Amino acid sequence: MYEKNGICRDEVVKIVDTFPHHALDFYGALRSRTYDRSILKWINDIGGAEILGAKLLKQRKDEKLPIFVPPKQTVEALLESGYSLLKEQQLIMETKLSKEYMKNQD
Repeated sequence: MYEKNGICRDEVVKIVDTFPHHALDFYGALRSRTYDRSILKWINDIGGAEILGAKLLKQRKDEKLPIFVPPKQTVEALLESGYSLLKEQQLIMETKLSKEYMKNQD
């Protein structure tokens, strides 16, 4: 999954050791998350979603769209994405537990 991004086997082992017992889609989500951050930055650099939308809708034939350069995948970026996903998972679990607790308070 990460080989085409230049992530070697030892680096993949480090990622899996850092986030053990997760399904394969978790590791795919790490990669996706790095793209999401880069795309958001690209949109903000253009001037925001409204500006990008206007450029897409009102594009003239001689006008070029801004070019998106895919992010370079690094172990650090993938680990950062993993920690972010874990925080989101924890928040979801805490929210569900809070709702269960509040149901019993009536």
